[in-house]
Amino acid sequence: MHSPRFNPLLPFAMAGALLCSAAQAAPLIISYLPTWQSDQDQQRAVEVLPKLDYGILSFLEVKPDGTAFVSDAAAPSALFWHQAFTEARKKNPALKCQWVIAGWEGSRNIAKVAQSEAARTRLAITATAIMRAYQCQGLDLDWEHPVTGGNYADDASPADKDNYILLLQALRAELARQGKNDNQKYVLTAALPVTNGGWSLSGYDIPRAVKELDWVNMMLYDFYGAWSARAGLLAPLYGLAADPDGKVLSIDLGIKYMLDKGARKDQLVFGLPFYFRAQGNVEPGPAGDGLNQPSKGPGLKQYKEPGAGQYYLVKQDLIGKPGWQQFRSKEAGGAPYLYNAGTREFVSYDDPQSLKTKLDYVKANGLAGVMIWELTQDDAQHSLFNTLTQSLR
Repeated sequence: MHSPRFNPLLPFAMAGALLCSAAQAAPLIISYLPTWQSDQDQQRAVEVLPKLDYGILSFLEVKPDGTAFVSDAAAPSALFWHQAFTEARKKNPALKCQWVIAGWEGSRNIAKVAQSEAARTRLAITATAIMRAYQCQGLDLDWEHPVTGGNYADDASPADKDNYILLLQALRAELARQGKNDNQKYVLTAALPVTNGGWSLSGYDIPRAVKELDWVNMMLYDFYGAWSARAGLLAPLYGLAADPDGKVLSIDLGIKYMLDKGARKDQLVFGLPFYFRAQGNVEPGPAGDGLNQPSKGPGLKQYKEPGAGQYYLVKQDLIGKPGWQQFRSKEAGGAPYLYNAGTREFVSYDDPQSLKTKLDYVKANGLAGVMIWELTQDDAQHSLFNTLTQSLR
C-alpha cells in the first residue's frame, strides 16, 4: 500500500552482524508513520510509539533534479512525529526512526533521477540531510516500481533495473560517509512488493539489491483489491488452490522466492496490513462467501479511500452488523474476510487471530521481524499491535 532502497562496507557488515543477533534475540517491530492521517489517529498511535524499534516517517518526495524534500502538506505531521519521537525516547532511548523516499504517489520523478549520477548523488545527499535533521538513523527506499512503472508507467524503462541498484549504492555511500562523520551507524532498507516472482518483482534485481541493504521491508499485502478481476484475500499466508494466481500470490512462497534470490532470513522483515481492502460487484458463488468470484471496482465506496480503510472501521462498522457474514480461510493461514450478499461487497483484512499465525511463522523461520502498514490504523485498544508485542517480546 505504500501503498508500497564501497570499502565503507566493513562498518555495515559489522552492523549487519549486530542486526542478526538482535533479530535472534527479539524480532524487530517496525511501522511506517503517515503524514496524512487525522490528528486523532496519529495521536492514538503515539501511545504505543515507544514499543517500536523503528518508525519510518512517510514520505520524502523527489524533485526532477533529485532534491529530496518534505512537502508543505506533510510538514506539520512530520513535526508532530519528530516531537513524538523526542518524548517516546524518554521511555525507550533505543527507539530509532528513518525517512522513506518516494512511495506509490511519491515515485514521480524517481526513474528519471535514477538515470543520472549527479541526480542520484543529490538525492542521497539531500535525503540524508533531512534524515539527520529529524534525528533519525537511516533511509528506506520505496520506489514503486522500477521497470513496470507503478503509478508513473510513462517514466519506466528496462534501464530502471540497473538504475535502482545505482541509486541504492549512492544512498549507501552517502549514509556511510555521513555516518563516519557522525560516529553513527545509519541503516539503508527498502520496501519491496514481495510475491512468488511475477509482475510486481520483475523490475528488481534482488540478488544485487540485498547486498546493499540492511534489511528488506516486504510488502506482503495488496494481493487483491479494487483493481482485481476476482475477489481475493488481501494478505494470505498461503495461496489458495482454487485461485489461478495462488502459486504467485502467496506470502510463504514469496518469502521462499526472496531466499532463493540470495536474501538472508535475518534480512527479511514481514509486512503486515493494519487496514482492509473491499471489492465490489461480487456474486456469492457456490460457497456463498464471494471468495474467488468475479469482482469489479471497489466496495465500501463511502470511505475516504473507496475500497480501503483502517482496521478499526472493520470492527466499528462491519463485523456483526446486519448483512455482513464473517468467514475465515484455514487454507490461507486463518485469513478472515467478510461478505455482504445484499450489497455484493467482499472485505479482506487481518485480525489478532490471523496475525498470531503470521507471527508464529516469523519466529519459526527466523525472520528479522515485522513491519506494519501502518500504526495509526489500529483500533483504540491497540488490538493488532498488542498481538505483535505479546508474541514477539
